[in-house]
Order: sequence, then C-alpha cells, then structure tokens
Amino acid sequence: MQISMKIFFLIAILFIISSCTDNGGSSTSDRVVLTEQSNNLKVGGIYLLKNKENTFHLTKILVLDDFAVHLRTYSDTFKTKPSNINSENLNILIGHFPVDVNGFLLDKPELLKVEDVKESELEGYKMYLEAMEE
Repeated sequence: MQISMKIFFLIAILFIISSCTDNGGSSTSDRVVLTEQSNNLKVGGIYLLKNKENTFHLTKILVLDDFAVHLRTYSDTFKTKPSNINSENLNILIGHFPVDVNGFLLDKPELLKVEDVKESELEGYKMYLEAMEE
C-alpha cells in the first residue's frame, strides 16, 4: 500500500478516536437518545446534513459496524432541501471515511432515501479493512 494511503488511514483512525471521546456538554439523556437513534440508521441511507452556512450536503452510509458508521460524502451543496436524489448523479468528495455513530448523530442527519450499496462503493471500505489488519 502506498505511504500516502497509510497516512490517510492513520488520520482517519485518529479522527475516529477523537470523535469517540465524551462530549462534555452531553447529558446522559442525550446519550440515550443518540443510542436509540443509532438503531434507526440505514445502510444505503442518503442523509441530509445542514452546515454552518445554512446549506445542505449529503452523505451515504456504506456500512454500519460495532465501531463506526462508514460514510461516503458528496461535494454537492444545496440551498434548500433536495428531493428526488440519486447518488449516482452526485459528485464524490470522500469515497469512504469512518465516523463514530454518536458523532454522526450529533449533526442531526435526516434520512432522504435508501439505496442499495454497490460493490464499487465499498472499495475504500475494503482498503480500510486491509489497513486495519496490518
């Protein structure tokens, strides 16, 4: 594996670890709500997220595991909530990155639709698994 790919995975792992740390402002009831919400996450789900500029962007859940939600994110932004989205028509920003489930839920993602996850979308996830085995 190329050194740049190893550096990418190291950064991704550090991101996961940092997102797993306790948010000092979250109460026990907040954590219970997040746990309940995590049960509703859908593999293949296209989720809408609102950013600080009050625009929207999209992310897709590729895999859910015991440690993280594995996402693909898109560079497209929208001034209003989009409808009738098809991920094949979106521009990929990051093909795969793992995030702590609670960290993902803190952004209050809104499920727009569920699509199948194609084998080609899992390429980055498979490289991540290989890097984790080394």
